[in-house]
Amino acid sequence: MTTLSTSLLASCTGHGRDAATTVAAFLTAWQGNDAAALSSLVDHPPPDLAATLAGITAGLHASSVSRSSGPVTLHGSTGQTTVVSSYDLPGLGPWRISSTLGLVEHSGNWEVAWSPTAVAPQLGAGQKLKLVYDWPARADILGAGGAPLTVAQPQVVVGVEGLRISDPAALRAVLTSAGASPAEVDTALSAATAHPSFFEPVLVLSEAAYNALGGDQSALYRTPGTLFRPTSARAALTPGLAAHLVGATGPITAAELAQLGPPYDASDTVGQSGLEAVYEKQLAGRPGGRILVVDPSGRTSSTVAAIAPVAGRPVLTSIDPAVQQAAEAAMAAVPGTAALVAVSVSTGQVLASVSNPETAPFDAALSGTFPPGSTFKVLTSTALFGAGLSPGSPASCPDQIVAGGRPFHNAGGEHPVSDILGAFAESCNTAFIQLAEARLNASSFTAVASLYGLGQTVQMGYPAFAGQVPAPTDGADLAATAIGQGGVLLSPLNMATVAADVARGAVLPARLVSGAPDDRTAPAPLPAPTVSGLQTMMAAVVTSGTAAGTGLPSGTYAKTGTAEYGSGNPLPTDAWLMGWHGDVAFAMVEEDSHGDGGPVDGPVVARFLDALAPTG
Repeated sequence: MTTLSTSLLASCTGHGRDAATTVAAFLTAWQGNDAAALSSLVDHPPPDLAATLAGITAGLHASSVSRSSGPVTLHGSTGQTTVVSSYDLPGLGPWRISSTLGLVEHSGNWEVAWSPTAVAPQLGAGQKLKLVYDWPARADILGAGGAPLTVAQPQVVVGVEGLRISDPAALRAVLTSAGASPAEVDTALSAATAHPSFFEPVLVLSEAAYNALGGDQSALYRTPGTLFRPTSARAALTPGLAAHLVGATGPITAAELAQLGPPYDASDTVGQSGLEAVYEKQLAGRPGGRILVVDPSGRTSSTVAAIAPVAGRPVLTSIDPAVQQAAEAAMAAVPGTAALVAVSVSTGQVLASVSNPETAPFDAALSGTFPPGSTFKVLTSTALFGAGLSPGSPASCPDQIVAGGRPFHNAGGEHPVSDILGAFAESCNTAFIQLAEARLNASSFTAVASLYGLGQTVQMGYPAFAGQVPAPTDGADLAATAIGQGGVLLSPLNMATVAADVARGAVLPARLVSGAPDDRTAPAPLPAPTVSGLQTMMAAVVTSGTAAGTGLPSGTYAKTGTAEYGSGNPLPTDAWLMGWHGDVAFAMVEEDSHGDGGPVDGPVVARFLDALAPTG
């Protein structure tokens, strides 16, 4: 809506239009893009004045415009007034500019003396205004102690310059051989024809990819018309972080553009995955902008205004680069789908997260939904201790039992055990099923899951699976639940967090991004006898039980697990190992491992823990 504030300093003679009326009518016609009215109000109007006015400011992409005028000053048959134009620029907000609107009087009738300076003082004939966004440098994703989790990697922007092109066909062939699409080449060559002295980018190559093509000795380099500009792009510190947790940046997609909205445009680079995507707007900050005057060829002749950008804010995480690198190195030779998570016992902070394969889009470490198998016996034991039992309570381990009409067996047959400690160390399924039938009920499992925070929304600043421990529906389901099967689904993060809880003797949710809601959760102590009993049994798993002889360093506490699922003969199995050593709690799972958790995961976790030993 146009707001007018005019002061009539002179009236017209006869019955012509006075100056103030002309100004008011012109601003109204300008606001409404009324071509006929504009022409009637302008002295010697150009034939396309309405289109010219619209075109001058189209490059601002303003969502709304309002204009007001000041007092009219007359000097004989000429006059002028100040026009203030207020533009609402997408992503930048309001921007105001003052310009001068000239007036001329003919036979008592005042008309506008049209000039582009009525829009902006810097404009000349044929020139237009253009908004260019200036994004600040993207803020960092940081790890423990402020260590950067992203690094700058050198790249080479390959482009063309029209003045240098001598053989377009040869140039097209060498660019497509380097990896550019035909569409990218066509676009660049068309632009180079229109602006032969401009650098027109075609594709971006990593420094390694550029050197692999031959570098400065390549056909790409020697073909007339190519130009090269060194640059850099950020990438996660390690391949594992790039693949999942930290993620990557890349050219914005149409869907992302629609979601993010202004001030993003089709040329921007945004977070595509991981923390880079979750915290896109925080990391990117808010761009500034330059209002440019451009001539018909697209060249910039002057800058009308500059709006300062607002810097992005770093995302601070608890990931320890040394622990992350040790975890990735230990997991490098593990085939198929596997994941490892490390959590600080003292703080609950996530120190490392690895999901194999790196090419998989799914983050198995934090969001995987796996039956935990016998690692769940830590929770079943917690429930049994709450029901009055202890590690020394009697237990037996028959080869097979029937519960709720369904047979259950042990992976290694019958074991000579006499108490819960022995049954836990040998991971005896039948012992825990018998104990659960005698001492527990459906609500026992939902209660113990709640005790450890499983099933509650994870609020560590990054999406993660909360865990699923449904109440058993019948006797067979209760038996399956007691050994971590049935409907029980947990992630490596869930189990690493449980291990840390047992180690510290208090439940604390996982923490990852500084300032997330779970940072403010206070530890909830576990019953002292339960903690003591679990620690004793998890030590025995390593010294004499199912993780013995797997290379785990002295002082490690653990629980193995083997979870059957699906169909087939034999059934596919996931191998689990969870526990802690010193201040590092861990959980690892290898999907469809064809083996038990101790011998499958033990050597991998041992390599991981051994790598941390020099630094404590």
